[in-house]
Amino acid sequence: MWHTNPFSMNMTEFWDTNGSQAKDLVLTNNRAAALGVSEMILNIRKFSAFDENGKEHLLKDFPNRAELNPKGMHTEFFIKIKSMLNLEDGTYSMFRFYLAESGNTFVYSDRSRENIAHKEYLDFEIKDGLRIKGDEDRQVVLRFNFEPYTFASYFRPILKFFKRPGPFTGKLAGSMGN
Repeated sequence: MWHTNPFSMNMTEFWDTNGSQAKDLVLTNNRAAALGVSEMILNIRKFSAFDENGKEHLLKDFPNRAELNPKGMHTEFFIKIKSMLNLEDGTYSMFRFYLAESGNTFVYSDRSRENIAHKEYLDFEIKDGLRIKGDEDRQVVLRFNFEPYTFASYFRPILKFFKRPGPFTGKLAGSMGN
């Protein structure tokens, strides 16, 4: 009888890689860090990498767009790319996600949301860079360095459910008399 340990983490990941080691990359966006972003919902058109000389290398074009929902490392979310496609040997410092005109959202650490329509792309710096050389395994794991959710944000939906509507205090309130 063959049995797997139900508590072993990433067992399918282990079987899938067949002993090969994927490079673990941490991606950071300084603007997202300053705003306290915990999660993003992105509508991607293209995905590219920039080498240390600033030259852009297109990795993937999504003609029908692709939705990507990167979350912070605190959620244990990651994206595994089995092959860095056709990247030349060298050192890469940044990934760029080109965004569609709509369908892009920042989710902040308090779980509030903001649609972002004014951004053409988002750049993510690769912590310690990505070095590609020779015929080595080109699998990578992308982890996003976002803010964790605040403790109070877990109770926000419950508090919102019990909140009573307040009195209307708009500009016309009280202007019609009693």
